Formats: sequence, C-alpha cells, structure tokens
Amino acid sequence: MTNPVPRRAVLAGVAGLPLAALAGCTGGEPRPSAAAGGPARVRVLTGLGFQGREAYLDVATEMGWFAELGLEVEVLPGEGTEQNLTLLSAGQAEFATLDVNAALIEHSRGTFTDFRLTAVLQDLLLSCVMVLESSGIDRPRDLEGATIAYIPGGINDVVFPVFAQLAGFDAGSVELVGLPPPSFGAALAEGRVDAIMQFVVGRHTIEQAAGGQPVRVFAYADWLSELYGSGIGCPVALVDRDPGLVRRFNTAALRGLAYAVANPQEAGEVFAARHDGQDVAAAAAEVAALAGYVRPGEGFDGQELPLGEFSEVRLVQSVALLEGLGVIEAGFRFADVVGFGLVR
Repeated sequence: MTNPVPRRAVLAGVAGLPLAALAGCTGGEPRPSAAAGGPARVRVLTGLGFQGREAYLDVATEMGWFAELGLEVEVLPGEGTEQNLTLLSAGQAEFATLDVNAALIEHSRGTFTDFRLTAVLQDLLLSCVMVLESSGIDRPRDLEGATIAYIPGGINDVVFPVFAQLAGFDAGSVELVGLPPPSFGAALAEGRVDAIMQFVVGRHTIEQAAGGQPVRVFAYADWLSELYGSGIGCPVALVDRDPGLVRRFNTAALRGLAYAVANPQEAGEVFAARHDGQDVAAAAAEVAALAGYVRPGEGFDGQELPLGEFSEVRLVQSVALLEGLGVIEAGFRFADVVGFGLVR
C-alpha cells in the first residue's frame, strides 16, 4: 500500500510560479444590454447529450432570462469536449460546454486554438470513483488492486494517477477496464468490476442502474481542489466581434445555473418537460449534486469573484498540475485560451 503523498510534494513549485508570466489581465465588466432590433439567435452545445446537470440552460430559457437580454437560444446535444470544439470550429454552434482541463490540453497540443473559455460552470472537478457501499471498499486506499471501469483518455483517466498518489494507493496496481458508460452501473452491480470512474452528479443514475444499491463516492476534488470542472467556450472570432453578446449569454446562463442549484426539483421538472424521455428525479438529483461545485472563485487579493469568472490563481495551479502530469507543454499560457471579464 502506498502512503498518501503530501500535497506540497505533488504540486511542488506551484506557489513559486511567476504569476505575471502566465496570467492574463482581467478586463472590465460592463453590464450587458439587450441587442438592438430582434433577438440574436445562438446555439449552445451541452457537454454530452441531454443530462440533468445542464438543466440550467433550460431554466434560463424558461424563466425568460435569455430573452430579457435579447437572445434566442437553441440547446443542442453535445458530444464531449473534442467533438464540441470541432463543431465550434465548423460554425455549428456559437457556444459549447467544455471540460476546462480537456480544453486546456487540446489548446496546448495545438489541436484546437480558435476558441476561448469564457465562464466556469463548476468550480471543482466532478470526477470521482464510485463503489458499492457493500463492496468493503471504505476509503480510496482500498482501491489498491481493484478492477475499475473507465473511459480511456477521458479526464477521469488522465487525472487518476495524481488522485491515486494523493489518496495513498498505487495507480499501477489497478486494472482498468474500458466499458461503454451506459453499462457501468450494471457492471458494478454484477461484480464484473469493483469500481467505476464517474462524475459525482451521476450517483442517482448509477444507483438506479445498480438495482437500487447505494454507492460510495470518492471525489477527486477532495484531493485535487486546483482543477475546474466544466465551463463555457466560444470561438475567438465571436469574442473579438461581439463581446457584449458573449457577456449577455453568460449572464443569463449563470443566472440559470445559480437558480437551478438553489431549486433542483424545479430545475429537474423544467428539464424533463423540455426533453422527452428524461426522468425528473434523476435530473433533480444531478442538479442537487452540483451544490458544492457551483461557487464563486477568489482573486489574487482573496476577494470573491463573480460567479463564473475564472480565477487566475486557480489557473496557475491547474496549469502547473497538468504540466506535472505531462499532458500540456511547459510554459503554457492560459491567457491564450481563457477570456476574462465576460461573465457580466
């Protein structure tokens, strides 16, 4: 069994990084105003399909908050960060839900560089490992030697070695089994795997798929508070051409997010009513699970930032961690991909 590694050892050097070298300057925050004439029609991609965690978009639409700011929004099912970036580049959408860390990695690789991250949706990483409560796996260290279902190359997979190191077990002792995500719950219930890599908001769905058996969640964020979850991205050209439209969209979307998290049952009902075949209880449970992950960040001076604004302090830490994992190049500048001052 591996002993937990002190955070300072894993994240060595983060505090000493030159902030000015990596950080971008935060712009002004003019209040958005409704567009002149008719509403601006925009399309937004969800993270992946239609899931309850993104009910905030439907809430903002239903409450009329997009319309108040001169926007007519069409919500489209996304296909994950890489494909969403492809669709943004092809002009198939104006906005997209993106995993912040995956987006930083893609930009660093040069695969996609024509987009900007403009708002944070989850201040913490949603990644986790789930096990059945009856499994006897009571803490992350007990995952040593376990069989875990996962999606190869996903953010859960990429960050897993650091999670394991900080939580006190050897990632190399684990057998990773690639399975289709819809089969994760059944695989867990049937004992084909000991654990699954998941997202904390999926707990209700997994428990349903596991025949109602309760699961235990080991959240990466309990050990990796540096990394963000999802955010909103859009083409660089849109930010340059019409930053006011970007602010209006983010303002309404984040208003919907805050309301949804405060009223998960209502958000679940709105979501299910707008998407055929969706379960109210599952959607409400996903939204409720976001409560500890949707919160304002802090700036250099410790002052609270507006909800959805990126923290340059956190970005410095995130980049250092991702560089340490070897998934982005040393010297990566987050200012080249993150747009500041675009949330209100």
